[in-house]
Amino acid sequence: MDKETFCKAQPAAARILKQMLSGNRMAHAVLFWGPRGVPSSEAAELVTQALVCRNPDPDGFGCGKCLECRNAAEHRGIGVYWNSRLQKKNAAELQEQFSLTSEGSRVCVLENFDEATPQAANALLKFIEEPQPGITVILTAGERSAVLPTIESRCLCIQLRPMPEKDRAKALTQLPEDLRQAAASAGYGPEDFPEPDEFLERIMPAVKHYITLWDVPDGLLFLQLEVFPARAAQTTRSMVRLFFEALQWQVRQSELEAETKAMVFDALIQGVEAVKRTADPSLAIDQMASRIRKGINHDRT
Repeated sequence: MDKETFCKAQPAAARILKQMLSGNRMAHAVLFWGPRGVPSSEAAELVTQALVCRNPDPDGFGCGKCLECRNAAEHRGIGVYWNSRLQKKNAAELQEQFSLTSEGSRVCVLENFDEATPQAANALLKFIEEPQPGITVILTAGERSAVLPTIESRCLCIQLRPMPEKDRAKALTQLPEDLRQAAASAGYGPEDFPEPDEFLERIMPAVKHYITLWDVPDGLLFLQLEVFPARAAQTTRSMVRLFFEALQWQVRQSELEAETKAMVFDALIQGVEAVKRTADPSLAIDQMASRIRKGINHDRT
């Protein structure tokens, strides 16, 4: 996403950034936050480019053409540290990296910081609280309230607004047509699917078939053996979460009774949260399927 596109889509955030960058008053720590689908990664890239660029424009944004800007767009470069899922060992790594470089602007970007482990977040508290000269920390999060208060209070918090659902659906051209609306409804945007994946073609058919089996043991077996086998390439957090969101959308469109829908939604919400926490997304699938099967059979008794 270039500067013009970002400024048009996020005018409030763009104004704040222009004021800081053009006046050389960049905050030492910034938190970009907003629901799934907002351009938080793109915002982090723009700020990183602005801080390392050799030839910034009058608003302070990067030129996008120099080596430093190109490297920043690829989440690399001297003085740039980029991490999308922080763990405690990463906190030690980044502090060691910055201790070895002391010249020029240095940028630390930590995406999905609301999903960082408490140990990792606490390990960075002093790094953010007492920044070294020339270091800027950029955090992104879906939920501002999920960031440790001791860290959130030390950041300039900038809210990003999501793209309208109908626009997201139109932009999700890399998804099969029957999955676009479900993904858009769940807040997904084009940036969530940077590369084509043939498994995406199978998600909605799998959702519809699972619904016909979810009240019997074969439903769980279908998910375990045919959709998300253990250690299969598609059995990832992101794909399992997308399946849960697509299933929720399909149930919402169905004619199931309100109580059944509420039960399924509750199981899926718990499933999404479990995907965030567990290292093995297969466990979240097993738990979700078991809750739905028990809930549906309980309603029938």
